[in-house]
Amino acid sequence: MSWIAERDWPSLEQGLAGRLRRDCGTDWERFIHHPFVRGMADGTLPEADFQRFLIQDYLYLIQYARAYALAIYKADTMEDMRSASGIVSGLLDTELALHIAYCAGWGLCVDDLHNQPESLELLAYTRFILDRGQTGDLLDLIVTLAPCLIGYGEIGARLMADPTTRREGNPYWEWIALYGGEKFVGLVDAGLRTLEALAGRYGAEGRYPALLAEFRTAVKLEAAFWNAGRSGML
Repeated sequence: MSWIAERDWPSLEQGLAGRLRRDCGTDWERFIHHPFVRGMADGTLPEADFQRFLIQDYLYLIQYARAYALAIYKADTMEDMRSASGIVSGLLDTELALHIAYCAGWGLCVDDLHNQPESLELLAYTRFILDRGQTGDLLDLIVTLAPCLIGYGEIGARLMADPTTRREGNPYWEWIALYGGEKFVGLVDAGLRTLEALAGRYGAEGRYPALLAEFRTAVKLEAAFWNAGRSGML
């Protein structure tokens, strides 16, 4: 029995998202089982590495908001415009503030977040997303954004379900519980429904090879992004 079946999360294997995820194969596995992730699971990840990652993740959220602002422009229905607008509002008005508060618990102040340059990994990843959004249509943009949402949900839920994940005294358990919790799982499911609706309207079947190439590149860049907080990793 697969992990997803055990987790009762069949939507992760269905539709366009499930097909993209499966067809990425090894690249997807390298992303979700990255050494950075294993270090969080057993609590051995150096805290300085996690702090650097938190800074880059904050800078990523700013570009993520820009991508969804672009989604408003790319949308061809009022429903899609309102959906993207709600995400932008949530990011700017809520999520960034929550991230700042979480970083404060790790000894990082607002100046620490704003005064650091974007890493090469972050530059490559976010500019790829924005480029595909600008040159492609709404489906291209959402496909390149999907690995982040789906991957973090799968990572969090996997680690929470794994009995070998260290809970007591693990400084990263709060992060794991956030992305493996029901609230984030709900966001993933909503994102999967949106992607599937767009797939039907934008002819995903006829352009699947191009969409897979976009998704695979984004997955590789997601895996590389773990390195934004840690040097010398394979």
